[in-house]
Amino acid sequence: MQDSSRVFSYMTWVIMISLGIILTTNPFLGYVNDPSYIGLGALLGFGFIYLNFTYLIIKRFIKKVPAPTNMHYGLAVAIFLPAALWILTISEQASGAELILIVILAFSCGLGAFYGNRSGIKARYEYIQMLKEKQAESESE
Repeated sequence: MQDSSRVFSYMTWVIMISLGIILTTNPFLGYVNDPSYIGLGALLGFGFIYLNFTYLIIKRFIKKVPAPTNMHYGLAVAIFLPAALWILTISEQASGAELILIVILAFSCGLGAFYGNRSGIKARYEYIQMLKEKQAESESE
């Protein structure tokens, strides 16, 4: 792997931020058990947080990767695992709703990885074009 130090760096800070997000949102996991719109809103909020986080991280990773890779799936798993393990083992607020939270988390991370990869590929193309233009300008001077 030609980009192993970059992957290691991304993996470590993604795990730390994912744990930070689940620690911050832990008090709100108790609202998931509410059968009204509050429970639905808590589930959607939790899903949107992880969807956006995964999307942004994968887009950023793919933008500057030197060659096409499938490592973005590893990053999505690194975002998913700490939160899923927290929900299953430590969180007492989510009692009774662990399965639905894990499903929402997995779906959000999967969608974020898919759309982040697509957006990152477009951003990488634009980034490469910009580098080529700058290189052509510097060679002409």
